[in-house]
Amino acid sequence: MLGVIVPHGDDRLFGALLCQKEKQFKVYVPSNNSIAEAYESQLVISHGGLADVQEPYVWILEPGALPDQDFIRRACRTVGRHPEFDVYHANLTEGEELPRVTKKEKLFHKLVLEHVPVPLSSCVFVTSILKEKAILRADGSIDSLPTVLACASARGLRNIWHQKLIWQAPVPPTDPVSVEKQIRERLDFLHWTEQFYGADYPLGTGDLLDLIAVELAKLFPSYSEEALKEQMLSFQVASGAVRKLRASSALKSAIKARQQALRQ
Repeated sequence: MLGVIVPHGDDRLFGALLCQKEKQFKVYVPSNNSIAEAYESQLVISHGGLADVQEPYVWILEPGALPDQDFIRRACRTVGRHPEFDVYHANLTEGEELPRVTKKEKLFHKLVLEHVPVPLSSCVFVTSILKEKAILRADGSIDSLPTVLACASARGLRNIWHQKLIWQAPVPPTDPVSVEKQIRERLDFLHWTEQFYGADYPLGTGDLLDLIAVELAKLFPSYSEEALKEQMLSFQVASGAVRKLRASSALKSAIKARQQALRQ
């Protein structure tokens, strides 16, 4: 019923799978994962990735996640009782929780504006939906935030009831190169949202311009206001004479706030 992809497996993750009360799952690992060899007599393991998963549902178990022994059992129970959803989610042990059902209209606000973390490992996907809608990074890995939004865009997100996931988020970068890379990824994501939502964008024009401006202002003073303005105008929401003025005003305000923060 469930395919479990372990793209970067270690003993901790394989140990967590060995402890699962529900045993009806198959594990997929890259061909270069030598650690998996030690578990082939205890787990059903196949070399491959998402394209190779034949089970109707798939779970991607990444470093940073530590599922308890009930995770798969409760996920399968939720899937069985509520088969109408495409994405099933377990709240994390720390941080804000999502409700039993997060409708698609609210999902954007929760994930993008309120920054509620929803790592890939907290979600079980309908395999065919993930294969169709997964958003890939340049290195071929799945980009979690746009992927969850895309896969849950039709029916929203269903919570795996009474189940939580221990999750250790990556340490935020501090070196300038990595910090800028992270900001660029966020800006790329906002570009993606414009393409994905189109005329049905979940935010009004002013709110979206403010959102983009705040992100761009994080690059100041490494980039001049003029350079950031040029990047601001690359967004669709800033097209047109009136919107260009609004975009410029939003950016000026965001840079002013950035300057004040840097002085503190």
